[in-house]
Amino acid sequence: MSKTNLPLTDEEKFELALQTEQELARLTRTYTILERNRAEFLQTGGACGKLAKHKKVLDIFKKEQRNILTDLAVASAEAKIKDDEKLSKKLGYLLVECDEFDDDIKQEKNHTKEIEFQIQMMKKKALELSAKQISEDKHQQRIIKSEKTVQTLENKLEVQMKKFCAICSENRNLRYELQHLLNERNEFNKIWDKLIKNLCIGKKFMIDLIEQATIAYDQREEWVSKLQFLRTKAHNDLLAHIQDRRELQRKQDNDLKLQEFFAVKGQKRFMKDLESIQIKKREENKAIIEKKLEQYLEMLVMIKEFTNESNIPDIAKNFLNQEEENFAMFKYVNNLNKQMEGMSDILTQLYKDIDEEEVLQENRAKQQEDALKKLEKEVDEYTKKANKKEDELKTVEKKLNVILSGIETLFRLFRCSNDPIILMLGHNETIHYHNVLLYLQVLEKNIQDALVTVHYREKRNMKKKAGRSETYIVRQDIRPHMIYPIEKICNTSPCPLCIEHDLVSDVIDELQFAYTKSEIQEKLRTRLQIEGPETGLHNVSACHLPKSRQIIQKRYQ
Repeated sequence: MSKTNLPLTDEEKFELALQTEQELARLTRTYTILERNRAEFLQTGGACGKLAKHKKVLDIFKKEQRNILTDLAVASAEAKIKDDEKLSKKLGYLLVECDEFDDDIKQEKNHTKEIEFQIQMMKKKALELSAKQISEDKHQQRIIKSEKTVQTLENKLEVQMKKFCAICSENRNLRYELQHLLNERNEFNKIWDKLIKNLCIGKKFMIDLIEQATIAYDQREEWVSKLQFLRTKAHNDLLAHIQDRRELQRKQDNDLKLQEFFAVKGQKRFMKDLESIQIKKREENKAIIEKKLEQYLEMLVMIKEFTNESNIPDIAKNFLNQEEENFAMFKYVNNLNKQMEGMSDILTQLYKDIDEEEVLQENRAKQQEDALKKLEKEVDEYTKKANKKEDELKTVEKKLNVILSGIETLFRLFRCSNDPIILMLGHNETIHYHNVLLYLQVLEKNIQDALVTVHYREKRNMKKKAGRSETYIVRQDIRPHMIYPIEKICNTSPCPLCIEHDLVSDVIDELQFAYTKSEIQEKLRTRLQIEGPETGLHNVSACHLPKSRQIIQKRYQ
């Protein structure tokens, strides 16, 4: 017989069964992993939710590409090309006309320049003629005026020179301070970048740890369920073995009792009648056995004729092999039936899940419709509010325009000059929202000067007219208080390190929004209650932060 037709041994069959079981376990494991990945992918949040977001972004980019392609197709159409040609022709004609007009304008400008030059020459000649005819009185008056103007200009020049020197010294100090602050800022930016990089590395490490923990947790759940199943199986096997052992013990006890009983019975005497009866029974049994042997011999002859083999061990081997094959086929069919039942159960469960998902989708659609209706109502309300706010804004703008016109009239009434702020204003000297504070500063200064002069005159009049009743030019209750500069109120400026520490100490890696006016007031109130108003009013050298020591060390290095 060939190797292919050899029967499988028990060990080979056992190995085949183990291989099939391992293959089935591997397939079930891959199926569960794929199901979990599919569920995570369908979710909006989590790590796989990013893939869905990327898909949405890709769809948006594809739509934009289609729109661009349609725009290109429209732009490259024949009608558009004809329109472009017409426009190019028109532009050519217009450019030619523009060049002609430019030439005409240049000619006219040259004519006007020549005329102006002639006019200036004539003016100079007229002035020279008038200068030649000067009397002595006029000459002396001009000398006196020129001396006065020279004195006033010298005084102004001295004042301006002093101001210029003071400004230069202030600028120098400010440059030193700015350079120092820029160096501090660069150092802070370097440290900040390092911290951000460390934070990103830590986040990546945390994400890897979380993923490994989730994988370990999932594997732990699988192994726990397997261990639980094995424990229950071992417990059931133990109970079955205990029951079998009890039954075997019971049978052993019964056999011992029967052995004792038959031993006792065998010791008694035998009768002749009983012996003859036993002999007859033995003969009958012999006859029955002989008949059975004949039948068996006939059956063997028939089997030999059917199988066409004379060797009985070969017939037995073939029979056993066929029995084993039949039993293996029976097992295979049973396993297939079990798998079919399991697949049918899974299909029913999936159909149930699909029905539940359909119901959920319908409920979600209803909820989305309700949410859309609510949002439309909110949009209408917000549009109404926006219209109201626009009306209020218009009224406020009208009031502001009235206030600005009032400020302009006050500025003219007090005869204020805009010389200090004329460089900041540029060519536009009208009062508007952006430069009103500058005009108000000038106005306040003039009003304060006027109030001081009024107060001085009132005191002088009171000394002269001591007997008369008191009369004030300006009422005492409407006089504003004196506005002192910040240098007189506080000796030092706020520490930049402390302020940066307060602003940067609560950095969160999330989207943040600006505080409202009420929230800012609450924050300031709590800050004043906890720390006090003068905590940040000190120099860098008096600061308690470790950054200040590094800055001072760098200064002395």
